Amino acid sequence: MAANASRGNRALDLPPGRDAPWPTGAVWHRISAEAGYIRAELFNRQTVRETREFLEAVLAEVIEHRRPQVLIYVRCSKPIFTVERYGFSHYLEVAFKSRHKIALLGDTSELRIAHQYIATLARLRKVNLRAFVDEAAAIAWLRSGEAPTLPNVPEDSAKDPPG
Repeated sequence: MAANASRGNRALDLPPGRDAPWPTGAVWHRISAEAGYIRAELFNRQTVRETREFLEAVLAEVIEHRRPQVLIYVRCSKPIFTVERYGFSHYLEVAFKSRHKIALLGDTSELRIAHQYIATLARLRKVNLRAFVDEAAAIAWLRSGEAPTLPNVPEDSAKDPPG
């Protein structure tokens, strides 16, 4: 199965391998349903709007595939510390209500610091989200323990984040 990737409104057909060449310049993402979790990769993200659009695409895939375990891997992107600007509270609320288990990975130390900050905020809201340095550890954590079931999420909860 080819990975789902998009750049703006244009879909990209990428091979299923992880070593596919990355389109450069514009923001793009690749989301796929893996064994036991959703894998969502974000490349070249620079703005709050790009973050929000990516998170909406991830949420849609989680709902479609009914897999509340999510690996989010951010690459070649600007770290964002002003998380409320992209409606962070909305996404945490959805994650808490749906019992999501979310692993964050970043390819730079700056992204990993931002992810630690996000994980701390999530923990304060009792959301099961962790930041990782190692992809294998993140996947093992997602697959560990009893897999939560994803309840039906009302369509309107996935729309219109604040901001």
